[in-house]
Amino acid sequence: MSGVETVAGLALGVLPLLTSAAEHYDDCLRPFIRYKNFAKEADRFRNLLGIQKTIFRNQCRILLEEIVEHDVASSMLNGPSGANHPSWSEVELEKQLSHLLGNSRDACITTVEMIEERLRDIEGESQDLETTIDQDSRDTADIVGSKPWRRRIAKKLRFSFSKPRLDQTLCDLRSLNDDFRTLSTQTLKSTSLQSQRQAAPPVKPCQEVERYQIIGQASRQVYEALGRACTKHTEHQAHFCVEVEQANITGDHSAQVKFRMAYTHLTLAGSADQSDLIWFVVDSTSGDAMELSSSHTTSIYHDGLSQSLKRQIEPASGATQKKAKKSVRFQPAALAPACMPPTLSTAAIANAILSGDSMRKDFCDFIRRRLREPLHASECVGVLDDTDKCRNSVYPSSNKRCRQTRQAVSLGQIILNVSKRKNVGGISLYERLHLAKTLAIAVLQYHSTPWLRMSWRSEDVYFFGNELASVQDMPSLTSPHLNVKVKGPCGQLSRASMLQPHNLARNPLLFSLGVVLLEIAYTSTLESLQSLADLDNGRENQYTEFFAARRLAKSAKTDMGSSFHKIVERLVECDFGCGTDLKNPELQAAFHRDVICPLERLEQKLYEFHFD
Repeated sequence: MSGVETVAGLALGVLPLLTSAAEHYDDCLRPFIRYKNFAKEADRFRNLLGIQKTIFRNQCRILLEEIVEHDVASSMLNGPSGANHPSWSEVELEKQLSHLLGNSRDACITTVEMIEERLRDIEGESQDLETTIDQDSRDTADIVGSKPWRRRIAKKLRFSFSKPRLDQTLCDLRSLNDDFRTLSTQTLKSTSLQSQRQAAPPVKPCQEVERYQIIGQASRQVYEALGRACTKHTEHQAHFCVEVEQANITGDHSAQVKFRMAYTHLTLAGSADQSDLIWFVVDSTSGDAMELSSSHTTSIYHDGLSQSLKRQIEPASGATQKKAKKSVRFQPAALAPACMPPTLSTAAIANAILSGDSMRKDFCDFIRRRLREPLHASECVGVLDDTDKCRNSVYPSSNKRCRQTRQAVSLGQIILNVSKRKNVGGISLYERLHLAKTLAIAVLQYHSTPWLRMSWRSEDVYFFGNELASVQDMPSLTSPHLNVKVKGPCGQLSRASMLQPHNLARNPLLFSLGVVLLEIAYTSTLESLQSLADLDNGRENQYTEFFAARRLAKSAKTDMGSSFHKIVERLVECDFGCGTDLKNPELQAAFHRDVICPLERLEQKLYEFHFD
């Protein structure tokens, strides 16, 4: 194999083994390209071997990027020089890599050597196959390339690839690749944790973090109550505003939180009518706040009921007077129904509202009927849920712009539209920073709730009232909403933890936030920001997004500044020194300290200097 001789002086080193194995993968794959059109078994084996090659090269790249720059690592593995790249033979790099691997160095060397053995086995099989095919071609009268010749070759290929030893060799290779990835990943995590512990003292959950936890718990209870409230429809769609209207939180997890959202049901085809959205506010109280607000809520509730009853009765009285004028002379018998006291209808209305049965069984239709009335924002429409732990009451939305429903636009679409404008104008620096901070707070508040998917993107964040009719229109990035499906009583929580996490991201949720913040910073989609260094031989794979985000976070070439990019880099790598589980209170505190607080400071500085 070419290039290996250049590093022969570093016998038993890690670097020469890595480049040798990387080239060996290419050598093994090359013969199978010849047979891909003859038999699907050959093409299948080639694809599976190619996947293992990509996994190995990506893990090598992750290791190398700890000791050299991103571009250098890409050039070493994918550049035209291949194993002849001068960095492969640098003694200092070998020392740095050995130091990085520490106690795992010998195990890594053994694993890569075993990978090479399996590759030699595959290479031997392919050489035997080529010899057999060449010999067969000489012994037969069939013209090479003719249909009879191709059929004979395909038959031999199917027979060769049906041998169990090839599948076993590929299985062994997959297992060794997993071992190599585990060893190197453990090393990198250990190094990151050690440096973080040395740099910062242990973190404890602060009062602000506890506040976010309480808001998150309240939002989960609202989601669960909505899921139980409608038995007519199996699934609903909610546009959940990430910013709470009001949050009064005291000790012992006592809280009163108001959530604003839009709501509609999904059809059997899975679509939602965005023009039929219901806008309302859910006032969620828990702990001591339930007792403190009980009398006040009851008073408001009965005031609202009284006004509602008044509206129900007054039109009937008016109708009676008009009918009386017409019927005194012609139809006196018609007076009897109109003159009946309103006690029965009043009692029926009171019973329907106060019992809440109608609301909790047919929430969609009930709330739609009630909100058609000219209600005040302080009038309680009904109680969605009332248990020992919490009470969730529904009120009309006070946001007139939302109540006059306009087209919903995703953040991803806004970024795409703005990126096409070029020099026409963009989103202000302050507005982008404010949105970044708002989304970071949303992650800390809703990370363990069904409102936030594990792997989310800018396409999941929506804004209302943003209609970009022309390139001169400036989008408003206020009041972001999460687009979420709510299952009915027979469904399950739509928690996206059931989705496959990102292959290389240590925390898919924080990685998603990092990607969205990068798109906000560059005002471009991550896909449009990809470079050749992020691709595998010019093609995208499951790791392209991770490598692109990692490179862009390190580059710091936007007007957001280096501090912002350091925040994004922490998110992409989940590099906080407290593990990778955001349910851990220490990681929550570190996230608040290293992400939310710096974003708040940057926003405050821009506000003070009147940057726009």
